[in-house]
Amino acid sequence: MNRHEGPVTILFVHSSDELYGSDRVLLELVRRLDRSRFAPLVAVPCDLSYRRHLSKALAEAGVRCLHVDMGVLRRRYFGWRGVGLYAWRLALGTIRLARLIQRERVALVHSNTGAVWSGALAARLTRRPHLWHIHEIVTHPVSVRRAIAWMSTRFSCRVVAISQAVRDHLAADAPGHANRIMVIPDAVDTECFRPENDGAALRHTWHVQPDETLVGQVGRISAWKGQEDFLAAAAQVAVRRADVRFVVVGDVVPGEDDRREYLRARAAAQGLNDRIIWAGFRPDTPQVMAALDLLVLPSRRPEPFGMVLLEAMATGKPVVAADHGGPREIVVHGETGLLVPPGEPTALANAIVELAGQAALRQQMGAAARLRAETTFGLLPYVAAFQALYSDLLEASAPW
Repeated sequence: MNRHEGPVTILFVHSSDELYGSDRVLLELVRRLDRSRFAPLVAVPCDLSYRRHLSKALAEAGVRCLHVDMGVLRRRYFGWRGVGLYAWRLALGTIRLARLIQRERVALVHSNTGAVWSGALAARLTRRPHLWHIHEIVTHPVSVRRAIAWMSTRFSCRVVAISQAVRDHLAADAPGHANRIMVIPDAVDTECFRPENDGAALRHTWHVQPDETLVGQVGRISAWKGQEDFLAAAAQVAVRRADVRFVVVGDVVPGEDDRREYLRARAAAQGLNDRIIWAGFRPDTPQVMAALDLLVLPSRRPEPFGMVLLEAMATGKPVVAADHGGPREIVVHGETGLLVPPGEPTALANAIVELAGQAALRQQMGAAARLRAETTFGLLPYVAAFQALYSDLLEASAPW
């Protein structure tokens, strides 16, 4: 690769145009890159009717973002009829990205999430170094799980996992290539998420009284995130404590409105209508975390990391999470929050009741959570780790 003065262009290929966990992680990384060394260019898909929250935030941060029609691994393609359509879109996306790489003189490609493959194939076609940043733990279908492990370890110079849980998951399906997989844990902006943030206005909007305990689940609504278990636990807590309210912040993937309505119907059937708030997606996550007294993350399948846990902890809030996957690496049980068995609403309800009834314990855990977020998951070392990796890959790059 020809060396030239000035910043080199890095193409970030991402799988959505929203502002949930992996989207916010990407946003925080690219907005903090040393622009004298690296010029970020982001490509996002346009296959769904996104509200374009990420691309708007990138524009505000002065980062170029292009909408590219490319294949993204989605459940709609899991089946014989969908495979052909996905292959066609993957091929077209690869060609479009390869042309983009040539036109923009991209020096390195960073694929963000295992759901986008076109970036890896385009990097191979154009002989650019490629880094694959894996944010998922895909358990089934088994064929997709194995395909992600095979692709990421064979079409990358380096694979970055967001947690040890993700690395172990990938390595189990690609044991001969485990040396290519490294861990750079996700990080949180501890200046944006602070205990001093004021959530009073949001609590007022939601009609939550100062003496009520507000328990929330924040994130995308999906089958494996555990919203059903949250509702089942909330119904049990509601019987035991009259001073606890609940809020669900987040929405479904575009086109999956039936899932949201199903959950609302479940809440109504469990008598929660006057105890639960359906807030939908909100971009003001720092204020959301400040409004909560307790955050829960009851994911049914192993959470790859759990970015919302870090955001709540940085805001000085205790957390309750399912005891598997990434949360085990974030939450210190009994110190910064509680870990409960996954898929057990009663255990979740007991943990909520325990913390709801002890304001002093919540304050103690919240202080410990803030300290852990600051000392272990700060953004400065996170960005520095990626910049060092980019430099290493660019230095080592040569025609494949």
